[in-house]
Amino acid sequence: MSFIDYLLSAVLMLITFAIGSSLRFTDFENIFKKSKPLYLGLFLQMVFLPICAFIIAEFSNLPPAEKVGLIIVSICPGGTTSNFISYLIKADTALAVALTAINSLLILFTIPVLSNWAVAVFMGGHTEVSLPIFNMVWEVAKIIIIPALLGLFFNRFFPNVSLKIRFPLKVTNTILLGIVFFIKFFGDKQSGGSGISVDEIIRLLPATLLMHLSAMTLSYFIALKSFKLPGVQATTISIEVGLQNTALAILVAGTLMGNTDMTKPALVYAIFSFFTTFIFALITIRIRR
Repeated sequence: MSFIDYLLSAVLMLITFAIGSSLRFTDFENIFKKSKPLYLGLFLQMVFLPICAFIIAEFSNLPPAEKVGLIIVSICPGGTTSNFISYLIKADTALAVALTAINSLLILFTIPVLSNWAVAVFMGGHTEVSLPIFNMVWEVAKIIIIPALLGLFFNRFFPNVSLKIRFPLKVTNTILLGIVFFIKFFGDKQSGGSGISVDEIIRLLPATLLMHLSAMTLSYFIALKSFKLPGVQATTISIEVGLQNTALAILVAGTLMGNTDMTKPALVYAIFSFFTTFIFALITIRIRR
């Protein structure tokens, strides 16, 4: 890992701590008692989004390896940054954290199956993908579960301090995340950046953007209109569907499958998805609050 990767991990842990410090344990109890939003969110993330990705990949002019890369992005869970957006706009943050944590554990089984299937469909071949289970569980615990629990306990025992540092943490985390994103996605490989070319971004942008916007928008209206969820929860689910863990997608495609072309959709997706998701969430949360 480069220095920027360690910095990104540290920033994500700080973000999750801040999110946890804004919540109470009863918030999670309510999520599991009234479980319809949780189950619907998991279905839209783990089934509906990959279906959208498959349809777009099937009808796109992308090379086979990049079609597989698009599928890999869609089968990854939401990242900590999706929780951060819910936290910033005051959506259902407890639901967001629960969806991310549960999905991050379920993908230990779904990613190997679906990524191997994507290779068979689009490349006519076969590969064996197996995730390092201990490492994945540790990453989920390190980035999501442990910092969130520390934040929850901090809010429980020091509620006044937690309230006072809430806004400064939001500002600090937003600035730090912006700096890390800029270096990560626009820097060269030597500085820990992606090193992707402008031509590759232009070529991949239509398919990745279409997958992102269609799945996010449709998920919002499915949750709001078909399942009659409150606007806040519909927005939260759309955030989780709209913002995927591209770092994991790059690990699966580049490291575990050994194909750098498969990583390119994730790199392009990462450039815009945070900002488009944030704007979409900000608009919908204000309309339906």
